Amino acid sequence: MHVNPVIFTLTVILIAVFVYMQWQKKKAQGPKPKVGAGLKPGAVAPPRPPKPAKPPEEVFADLRRGAFATDPASLGLSFEEHEPYGCLMEVGLSSIVTLVCFSNGDASFCYQAGGGMTGGGVHEPIRKAAQEFVGLAAKALPAMSLTTEQPLPEPDTVRFYVLTPKGIFTTETHREDLQDPKGALGALFYAGQEVVTKMRQIQQQRAG
Repeated sequence: MHVNPVIFTLTVILIAVFVYMQWQKKKAQGPKPKVGAGLKPGAVAPPRPPKPAKPPEEVFADLRRGAFATDPASLGLSFEEHEPYGCLMEVGLSSIVTLVCFSNGDASFCYQAGGGMTGGGVHEPIRKAAQEFVGLAAKALPAMSLTTEQPLPEPDTVRFYVLTPKGIFTTETHREDLQDPKGALGALFYAGQEVVTKMRQIQQQRAG
């Protein structure tokens, strides 16, 4: 069979150029590291270091952000326009503490400086106390105003946020003005303290 010498020569040149380009590419990439390089035979590669834990302030901010973003439909219940489905109580201490409760009994509290408890609703005493706290929020709603902002409480004050399908309602007052448990805000304050107390009892039981 007769082979055209021009075609043959071009084919050889193209193959040579391709091989040369591949060689240059591998040379630029450098040698591939061998699996287990630097380890002695039979040695196990050290585990990857764990991801650093979030700082307390970030955990605290995440709890608040998640609470305000909670959709009432996610609770599996239906609510009237002004019916509370969640309530936050924030106390301005040396380290701000935030209590978050929902009508399904879920409850969490967190200190801005670190510490707290989440998922308290799995415990019956906490779940009942949390539901009572959210229920009392309906009576305190007339003393609150609709808001689109969620500032933290000032020192020695207590700020409440009530979550409704209509929107978020809030009010802030000094702690000494909440001493009367018969008032709507006073009753809400004491109910919130009861939730935190029961959550701390569970924590003590776990520790003990």
